[in-house]
Amino acid sequence: MATLTIEPGQDAKLWVALTRFGEAELARIKRIPGARWIPERKRWQMPDTPATRAALAEIVALPPSPPPQMIAVRPKDPHPSPLPTRERGRYVPGKDKPLTLNPPHPFIKQVDDELVLRGMAYGTRKAYGQHLRNYFDWLKVKQILPEQATREQVRAYLVELASSGRVSAAYCRGARSAIIFLYVTTLKQREKVGDLPRMKRPSQLPVVLSREEVAKILKVTSFLKHKALLVTAYSAGLRVGEVVRLKVSEIDSKRMTIRVTAGKGAKDRYTLLSETALTILREYFRAFKPKDWLFPGEERDDHLSERAAQEIFRDAKKKAGILKPATFHTLRHSFATHLLEDGVDMRYIQELLGHGNIRTTERYTHVSESALGRIKSPLDKLGL
Repeated sequence: MATLTIEPGQDAKLWVALTRFGEAELARIKRIPGARWIPERKRWQMPDTPATRAALAEIVALPPSPPPQMIAVRPKDPHPSPLPTRERGRYVPGKDKPLTLNPPHPFIKQVDDELVLRGMAYGTRKAYGQHLRNYFDWLKVKQILPEQATREQVRAYLVELASSGRVSAAYCRGARSAIIFLYVTTLKQREKVGDLPRMKRPSQLPVVLSREEVAKILKVTSFLKHKALLVTAYSAGLRVGEVVRLKVSEIDSKRMTIRVTAGKGAKDRYTLLSETALTILREYFRAFKPKDWLFPGEERDDHLSERAAQEIFRDAKKKAGILKPATFHTLRHSFATHLLEDGVDMRYIQELLGHGNIRTTERYTHVSESALGRIKSPLDKLGL
């Protein structure tokens, strides 16, 4: 028989833990209006209403589900080795999550080791590893070893990737860079990739949320940890990988700054700490008491995953009824555009965002409402 543990939460919400359950009980939980699974707490969150309590009572009253099919598992090690603790402080190449399969392909391991020696950021190493795994899978289907692939076969893979319609131009450029690194640095076969053309970067404008839309997203986010995450990301213009890797020690309430360590390109920078964000963060501190990572994940010694943060944003956007194709990164685009509309100098915005080239920052001039609002269409002067 299913067992429920119910705890009262904030904003007329219930926290529900479900144990000894089967498919029928899980399906009923999912059908309760407003029920949401919160991975960080390993609990269901749902509105505290008479209808919800009645539905939960029905679940407990169900006859016991048949036992699930048993599968053989390795017995638990009676003397497990302690997990290595992640060093605190500045970014150290290689001192982060593993990037390759276990055991990894030897060529991917060699590429990753070389990237570590060059001090490349975690995101770069992860992307190269994934691109090479995809390329090796393609070669395996054709029964070709990576070191035996010809110049024409390398180009055929990239042509197939570019014409598939499944990936962006940026993804194709990343795959090209990873393959060039493999053949030039690891396999010493430069002749296979020496003349690979670089796919043109499309001139695409970023999706930007209005101030009202950002406010809607933040207001509908009731779970305090999630709200603090989104508020911090928007108020400081942070990438998703930067906000989830923030340390408690990097919030400086005296100088009203946030120190971003090992951002894109393994570069450090300072950005804004909003007074409103600080108020919400202090409330979050009192409730959750984070020790090292500002936003810890399921394992207290690790940070919240990027995927979890992206799901938090998607849920909030859906709840706010926003139909724009916005992602977590859209909060960063919106931060930059709103600063530009407020008259902040482009150079300051460049520093806050950590852009190496001012041309990257200048694209926000194309989506600024204040700039577009000063221009009148000639149609308005025809007197129709």
